Parts: sequence; structure tokens; C-alpha cells
Amino acid sequence: MEQVEVSMNEWAFTQGMVGYKRILESYGVYVPTTNDGFVVTKEQLKVLPDAFFYYFLNKYSVAKRHEKILNSWHSKWKKGNKNVKSLLNSRLKEIETKISKYFKDTDAGHIILEHVKSYRNEKTYHEVMDDWLNRIIENLYTREIDEKLTCNTFKTIYFQPYFGQVSFLNVIHNTKNIEGQKQLLMKDFIQPVLDEWDFIQAIDQGSTESAHNVLQHTEHKSLGSLKRPLKNKNSEEMNEYIQEEVLKCSLTDFRLGFFSFEESVFSPLALSLKNALNSTWNSDGKNYFPISALAKLLLFCAPAGATISNGKSVFIQFDGSFEQIYHTNEHYNTEADEEMSFDEVVFDLVSEQRLKADMLKKNYLILEYESDYKAKKTMLDYMILTPNLIHLFEKHSKLFGYIFYKNRTAFIKYLLKGVDTRIFIFETLRDKVKNNYSPLEVMFMTILRHFNQFYSKEGVNHMDSEKQQKYIWVLYKSAEQVRNKIGLKKAQGMAYRLLNSVQAGNRNTFMDTVMRVYISSELEMPSILLEALHEKSMDFETVANAWVSGLISKPNEEGEFNNV
Repeated sequence: MEQVEVSMNEWAFTQGMVGYKRILESYGVYVPTTNDGFVVTKEQLKVLPDAFFYYFLNKYSVAKRHEKILNSWHSKWKKGNKNVKSLLNSRLKEIETKISKYFKDTDAGHIILEHVKSYRNEKTYHEVMDDWLNRIIENLYTREIDEKLTCNTFKTIYFQPYFGQVSFLNVIHNTKNIEGQKQLLMKDFIQPVLDEWDFIQAIDQGSTESAHNVLQHTEHKSLGSLKRPLKNKNSEEMNEYIQEEVLKCSLTDFRLGFFSFEESVFSPLALSLKNALNSTWNSDGKNYFPISALAKLLLFCAPAGATISNGKSVFIQFDGSFEQIYHTNEHYNTEADEEMSFDEVVFDLVSEQRLKADMLKKNYLILEYESDYKAKKTMLDYMILTPNLIHLFEKHSKLFGYIFYKNRTAFIKYLLKGVDTRIFIFETLRDKVKNNYSPLEVMFMTILRHFNQFYSKEGVNHMDSEKQQKYIWVLYKSAEQVRNKIGLKKAQGMAYRLLNSVQAGNRNTFMDTVMRVYISSELEMPSILLEALHEKSMDFETVANAWVSGLISKPNEEGEFNNV
């Protein structure tokens, strides 16, 4: 058996497949694809240890990260920002600790430690410190140092949340060099695949001797356990035994499923066997969702298939070919993808797909998750990017830019989860009233919520967005006029009462208060305010939030709708 075709399955497995292909192709090894998967070959598996460490060592180079951060902070300190010196000292202390542990007796390690000590002891900037920092960074790029520190970092930060401390991820192997860790990867994850293939190939070819030879020499304990029951059987009898007594892989349909889909295989979704007795085969506490060695290996590549955004893994799946899913996720595979914000991931996805007319008809499942292996806890969000939302993000991306980053990310996630953003908008607006902040971002949230409601009900081709946006700004500007008449302090007090009415859904109380203030201020009330009662083209919350935002707007704040 020289190769096996693998098809997509659950999203975690598909993410692992994307990671496997990404790892090998970054190393220059082509992975041929089928419509719903790809072909795994022995040649790929034999070079995988080298490709695996090449990928992660380059992507998460500790030297690159230290260089970027240290140079940035050093530049600020050099320009007079004294606050960053404590940050510099902390970062250099971290470097000193790692170098002292592993490299204090090497020439490069000695140079780093010497210059770190000199730099940290200085309380004011001197020109010679430029050279000290350069020497520190230069020696951090020493291959032995960068590889070991990077390896220990990506194992701890990016792999242990997925798999705990299996194989070379165990901290007892941190002192091993890269070659030693490659050998563990080969032994624990790749050789079992090759042994399973060789065993099945021997049976299929009718070679009883070869089959027994594989069982005799394999270090794959589960496979080796077949030695006794198959001792006096020929290849045909072996095949019958396997079909009747051995579980098949649940993810690849391979004939052998010796491993279980448990925590050490993919922690974010799996359970420990002892806590899942009722889910195990025949409740024996031994077999839970059986998988093959190949499936286990592909799942181990999952961290390479995700985009890291603010410490969380993001993966995108949809109803398409494997090539389409691979290239959609590959779009974010840059050295700096761990610095991408969630909204950047979403808008980049929309930007990439808008030129593909057939893709705009698809629903994209966006998975964002983080795991704590020690706490046995996973936070997983399933979000769906629908064609209507693709249109909203693509056509009105500028409006999102007026929302503060933290609120923008939360607002987008509400949309993707199909949750009405009215509560979030209400809480944000109440915070603006309480702290006397500008309410402009609330206006843009209100407009986007209105657009999304319209697209969801009527489709993307039945709304004049400029006209609808103008209606909302009319409410805002009219409330500004009321504020100018009654004063900001009185306006804020009224805003609290109006927000209570909005929260309670009490339209009559809201309208009674608004009409009274127009009459007392001798101002003409815009007819569109009646939408709060009749909801002909706008719902109550849209009208109310726009008007209250204008009521607490700042005197010098224009908020002109024709400029956005």
C-alpha cells in the first residue's frame, strides 16, 4: 500500500487535512487533491518530520518575534518614552531566563547574557545600547538557540491546548534537540501509519509471512496485540478476523481503528475515556469513536490548519471541494496571521469571495475556539456567514470602520451567530449616556442592524441603502436640534428615561415623552418618528436608538450622513 485517498469529514478532521497539506507544501512537497480530499503517500510521510518542524520553526520563530518587539520598544524609549523601559526589562529578563537554562555555556549564549545584563542595568538611554540590542538579537538567531526556544514555545502555546503532553510535547523532551524530537514524531505518529499500511497490504496480497513479520516487529502496541489471535491464521483468515473483530476507522473508513478519539488526539472536542464510559464501544471503557493511525496523524496537523486570532483558533468550512476550502483558509496563512483581528479575518474572507459569483450563494461555517487542556475546558463558537451577511460586509464595510475595534468584533460575532444586535446596541448606548461619550458608533451599529434586517427579510436587491440611511440620520439630526434647545444635561436625563422605555418595549411611553419635548421646544417633529409606533419600514429599536443617539450627541459633532 503506497498511498491512501482521504476524504473530508468532521470540521476538526478537515482542519487537520488543511494543516497536513499546508505543512508539506510549505516544504515543497506537492499533495495531490481529489474533489473531496487528497492522496496521502508513503513518500510524503517519510519527509513529514522534516516538513513539520520546518513549517512551525519558520512560522513561530522566537528570534523574529523578539526582534520585532524589542526594536519597537527600544525605538520608543530612544525617543523619550520612559514607560516602555519596564517592558523592555521584562522581555529581556524572559530571554535571560531561557538562555541561562539551555545555552549559558555557549559563545552565543554568553554574548546574549552579557548584553542583556548591561542593557537592563541602564536607567537612561545611551547610544551604545543600540549595539547591545543588536548583539542580543543577532545571537538569538543562532540556529541552535532559535530552534530550541521556538520549538518549546510552539509546543506549549499552540499544541498543548490541542493535545496535552503526548509524545514530544511532553516537557521531559524539552531538552532534546530538533532531531531527537523529529524521531519521536516519526515513532509515535508516522511509523504506526506505515505499519498499518504494510500489514493490510500483506493481507491483500495474500502474503501470510509478511503480515506476521509486520506484527512481530512493529512498536505499534495495538497492532502488535494481534500477534496472538492471528498466530496460526493465513492471510485469508486474518482478513476475516479483522472484518469481524477489529473496529474500523470512523473518519477514513480504513479497516483498522485501533485508536480512540480522546483528549490526547484532539482535546477541543474529545472526552477522556474514563469520563465517557457510556459512549465507548459496548461500554467497555476502551474504544470510543475508533480511528486509524492516519486519522490520528492528520488530526495532529490541525494547529497548522487554523488561523490564530487573538489567541483563538479560527477555521472556515463550507459546502465546497477540498481545494476550495484549502485555499479559503490558506488565504490567512501569513507569518503575521496570529496578529489578525477577527474582523480582519471576516472581511478578508468576504473580499476574497466577492469575485467568485458561485461562492456568494454558500453559507460559510466559521469556527472560533480555544482550549485549556489542564482545565478540560473548550470555548467554541459556531458562526455562519450567509450570502446576506457577505453582501452586508462587502457593500457596507466602511460603516463597520466607524465602530470601535472591541465593539466591532462583538457586533460582527452577534451578526454571524444570527443573534439580534439590539441588546448589544442598547447596552452600548446606555454606557455612552452614563459616561458622556460620543454616541456616533451606536448610530453606525443602528444603521447596520437595520440593513441586516432588511436584507434578511427582503433580499439584497430590494433596498435603497442611501435612502434608508438618510432616514436614520434625519432622526439623529432632529434629536440634535432638541438637545440644542433643552441643553445637554437635561437631554442626558431624558435619555435615561427613554432607554428604559426602549428596554421595556414601551413605545407609547417613548413617543409621549418625545412628542412633549418637541411641543415644549417649539420644534417640528419629523413624521418618520411615527415609525416607532407603526414600524412600517423601521422597527421601534432602530428609530429609538437613532433618536436617543442624536439627543446625547456632542455640540461640535456633525455626524453628517452624506460623508459616510
